[in-house]
Amino acid sequence: MKKPQHLKRAASALGIIGASIALGVSGTPALAATDGDPANYIVGGQPTNSPNIVQLSFQTEGEQGTFGCTGEAINSEWILTARHCTEGSQDMKAYYSNDTSNPGPAEASDRVVNSPNGDVGLVHLETPHEVSSYAQLGDGYTPSAGDHGDIFGYGLRANQGQPDWLYTAGVNVLGTSTDAYEGEAIHIRGDDGASNHGDSGGPLVINGKIVGVCSTGDTVDPGADTQAGSNYANLNDHRDWISQQTGV
Repeated sequence: MKKPQHLKRAASALGIIGASIALGVSGTPALAATDGDPANYIVGGQPTNSPNIVQLSFQTEGEQGTFGCTGEAINSEWILTARHCTEGSQDMKAYYSNDTSNPGPAEASDRVVNSPNGDVGLVHLETPHEVSSYAQLGDGYTPSAGDHGDIFGYGLRANQGQPDWLYTAGVNVLGTSTDAYEGEAIHIRGDDGASNHGDSGGPLVINGKIVGVCSTGDTVDPGADTQAGSNYANLNDHRDWISQQTGV
């Protein structure tokens, strides 16, 4: 079996992975892609809206270009995402619009912190940003084959197509696995859609609560396979750490 691939994405112009971040309306960065190493975009699924699922833009030490991931605002100051998005990141910014071509004003971050237990990271905003509702975190999820959930993200569409909005898809739990940092993960398979580059850090929601964040894909490129597999870092081993950092 090939090594799972991180699902962050290098923001790209004209769909060329690894290019500098594409410019959207009025010179605003269009935040939908990260490199072929970490996050994926959702293949299939359908567009949706959320006040708390944000687009993240950042640079990474030792790598050229601008990268993008998905994150979830858990209160007015903190955003949950993947550690492979936050670790070594610079100039991290959050955008609260669900529109990838017009993401709205940038919300600057003054620091990021990385979980010691696996592929989970947190972004702290320089200035608090209030939204109508915040992402709710689960506590104590045990992966069980056959469980159904939903994933969300700003990742690439089928065959590396550029996303235009926040997308969601239904998925089925296969069991347990490991994330990009050998932490406990939830192994899932797409039902009507699958994660792709740029979905890194995006949530896996089961019974209305986030139980995991997007870490790796089972394949380098899912193409148009809406039933591709991926691994979401299980929040179980991170909940105390998240609470200590954020109060959530």
